[in-house]
Amino acid sequence: MSSATKVSDLSERTFKIPSLLTTSLRAVTEAFGDNIVQLRANGSVTTTNQTLVNDLREYGVIREQQTNHRIEIDYTQLQDSDGNGVSNPLDENAQQQLNEHISAVLDAESRAVEPDLTVTSVTIRINSEQLQEITPAQTSEFDLQFVADPAEDGVREQTRRRNRERGLYSELGFQIQNLNLRSVIETTTIYNEQTDGRYFSWQGPEDVRPQSPNKLAVQINQHVLPEPYAKLKHYQVADDQKLDLLDSTDDQEDENTTSEGENN
Repeated sequence: MSSATKVSDLSERTFKIPSLLTTSLRAVTEAFGDNIVQLRANGSVTTTNQTLVNDLREYGVIREQQTNHRIEIDYTQLQDSDGNGVSNPLDENAQQQLNEHISAVLDAESRAVEPDLTVTSVTIRINSEQLQEITPAQTSEFDLQFVADPAEDGVREQTRRRNRERGLYSELGFQIQNLNLRSVIETTTIYNEQTDGRYFSWQGPEDVRPQSPNKLAVQINQHVLPEPYAKLKHYQVADDQKLDLLDSTDDQEDENTTSEGENN
């Protein structure tokens, strides 16, 4: 088969990528809580104080001072000393403490919404017999990693709508991003280098050859991702260098049926 034919065949294919149409820390922790095993997030606020210099008042001299407050989270779930539990779970108590600290540091009287952080990446650990049934996995525990990418034109307005009450863009100045699925790995194989338990793999928008089985993508969108942020994106290879998001269709289209074929 010639290289031209390979490119032509690739361009005819579409890929399904599960995505969260939000990067809100509050939304992510509310949805996944202590299932989160890794999390990266950040946020900041800058306040400006202006003072008219009395001795130079007639010359309109103003002194300005800016104060920047920034919070970063770099969380990894840790096992307790006996190895039978988690010593630092992101449970309701931990979430409350985080939210209180974020509010204390980043709150501003001029804002009508609660302060929040932008999630840049998150990995969740789930038990799912449904995923086990449609993969070669020997166990039902999986790690799913999501990474933030700029929202494509076709989902920017959806992303705005689904986060309107949180004021992420109008009040907090968030960039319009989505958390796109990067990998699905059977947890036990992470510690066994002789076994490849990676059943979904995508390096991001520049990766034109994702390992994205249709049935797996649909199941994750249906049974793992929370409403109202779940979105199953459809990409097509526009050329041999990038993926294009297809025109957004009814979100229920792929939730009611699963594809008979699978991507290799």
